[in-house]
Amino acid sequence: MRKDVQKKMNDLHETETAVQYMKVVQRVEALSADLEKEYNGKDDESCITLFVNLCEISRNLIDSTACHLKGYVKETIIYWHKILRDKLVVDFDEVLKALKWPFVSENFSLQTPSQANIQKLQLLAEYLLQIELPDESLSPVITSALLSDFPPLCLPINYLVVPLKKRFIYHFYGGRQTNRVDKPEWYFTQILSWTRDHIDFVSKWIQPVIDKLGLHHIDAKLEFMRGLVQLAVEKLHSELPNLQFDDFTFSHCIDEALGFDKELRETYSYPSTQPSILAVLTQAQVFVKWLAMEKKYAIEKMDAMLSPTAMDIFEPLITEGDELKVSSCADTFITLLQTITERYESLPQPGHRLQFLELQLDLLDDFRIRLLQLVNAEEGDVVESRIPMIANTAHYVEDVLMDWGAMLHYLGLFYYKSQLDEVVAGNPIPVMDYDGSPDFEMETETVFADTLSLFRHMRKDLLCTLSESVNREAKMRSRDYRHERWSAMVYHKDMRTLSLTPSACPMFEVLARRLHQLQKSLAKKLFTIVWRFVAQQLDVYLFEDLILENRFNDGGAIQLKYDMQRNLFPLFSQFSEKPENYFTQVKESCELLNISKGSALLLRETLLALEGATGVEDRRGQALKEVGVTNFTPQMSVDILNRRTDITVNRMVID
Repeated sequence: MRKDVQKKMNDLHETETAVQYMKVVQRVEALSADLEKEYNGKDDESCITLFVNLCEISRNLIDSTACHLKGYVKETIIYWHKILRDKLVVDFDEVLKALKWPFVSENFSLQTPSQANIQKLQLLAEYLLQIELPDESLSPVITSALLSDFPPLCLPINYLVVPLKKRFIYHFYGGRQTNRVDKPEWYFTQILSWTRDHIDFVSKWIQPVIDKLGLHHIDAKLEFMRGLVQLAVEKLHSELPNLQFDDFTFSHCIDEALGFDKELRETYSYPSTQPSILAVLTQAQVFVKWLAMEKKYAIEKMDAMLSPTAMDIFEPLITEGDELKVSSCADTFITLLQTITERYESLPQPGHRLQFLELQLDLLDDFRIRLLQLVNAEEGDVVESRIPMIANTAHYVEDVLMDWGAMLHYLGLFYYKSQLDEVVAGNPIPVMDYDGSPDFEMETETVFADTLSLFRHMRKDLLCTLSESVNREAKMRSRDYRHERWSAMVYHKDMRTLSLTPSACPMFEVLARRLHQLQKSLAKKLFTIVWRFVAQQLDVYLFEDLILENRFNDGGAIQLKYDMQRNLFPLFSQFSEKPENYFTQVKESCELLNISKGSALLLRETLLALEGATGVEDRRGQALKEVGVTNFTPQMSVDILNRRTDITVNRMVID
């Protein structure tokens, strides 16, 4: 009994399905017949209503397995869509002609059109929007892989673009004089002009119709611009085969295309998510050619700016308050890199931007090597050579790269590069934050980390060379000063009666002249590093080669103190409020050599008596601090005290 009932139920279900099937067919045939009647009666509103009912049936059948029925409904919809569309388009074109579309200038588009024409235009636009085919019924014709990125325009916008497309084809295809491969700016400018002249009209009169129907996903202005951009994409793509072998024209075309894209985005707010002219430039063959061309022209410019015979390339750029002393070649090179960045930063794919970044890193390394070659070619006086300005150049590039590394553009590239390296190494992908973007605060390096390290090392070597050159010359001029008879000098109780030791004049003259030259030629920050290094080296030299190699009577000790405190330290006082802090060994040696004999003997005996004892380091240090000595060890202090002739003689007598 159960089987019999089940069989009857199945038969009943099949019969019910067949009945419903026939009802749908009858409904479609009835709507089609009504459409025929209303179409012949020229009742557009009724036709649209009936067509919408047909589309509703199609949507209700999406999940149905009756493929033949779905096909029948789809064919019926397409049939009536073509008929209604053709009729509405004729009326739409007539209204556009009455409105004098397309406009010849922006001022013309701002004129108030006839209200009757506008109402008719909006009504026809509404009808066109209502007869849009469902997505499953669309079968767009794709003539190029590039055009697959362009979604179909809604019907009203599409037929607003058609007259402009006809004009575009007329002027920029075929044998017209306006169709020139070497003048891409002509058609780019034309599209920008059309955008400027028509977007306000589209936003004002078409967008309200779209909003009325609840189609909030459609932006009339954006769709209109996308339709015009598609014209430029098709045109540029068709011309690329003729540009591959002409570098100048190819380069010019790239420049104009990038300028066109930038103008659209900055002036008309064309979103980066929409298909653009950049899709043509990032095709594999074109992109490789573009990269090669950028590198070729960049190297040519570097050859010009760093020519060994161009002696004026290292003239500093004089600007008010400029403490970097930027060389003209550094400024030109950074401008070159910035120009390259501006050309590729709007590319949508990170992989393309990373390839341009690699080009920039290669150019930076090439520039650094060229600077080193110029350094190696220098001969003669180091201070008066181009080495100071080369150091400024390296410092300026280093400073700029540090700023760039913190920019959002390069932070993004650093993240993508790190992610790519992780994938290549087979490691897990870096953690993303809540919104799917990289957490840049976790990163401590930049894409320029390796390059910065090389420039920093180069800059340090150059500054070290300059410092050592100054000290070497000062040492050569100090030979007589070091060999003065410090143990037999006349004692002057009043320092005001003293004068600079004559043999010290050459050394101080060299120091003053060289430091002045370096102050004029080096950036402020670099000069600070150099003079401090010179001071520290000079402090070590005077201590080891003069103080520890001589003996001093009272006259020699006070003369040395006068030379240092009244001549050497003031020489550096223009760079520091307390220059003596950079001559700690010389300063404290002078203190030990000039304390009274009794204090010196007492201090020496205290230091020697406590030597080797436990728990007395604080007492020895306190004893030295009382005479102004904080950096010398007790043993070194004793050695300096032994440089005094009065203590030495006294010790010999006791022995």
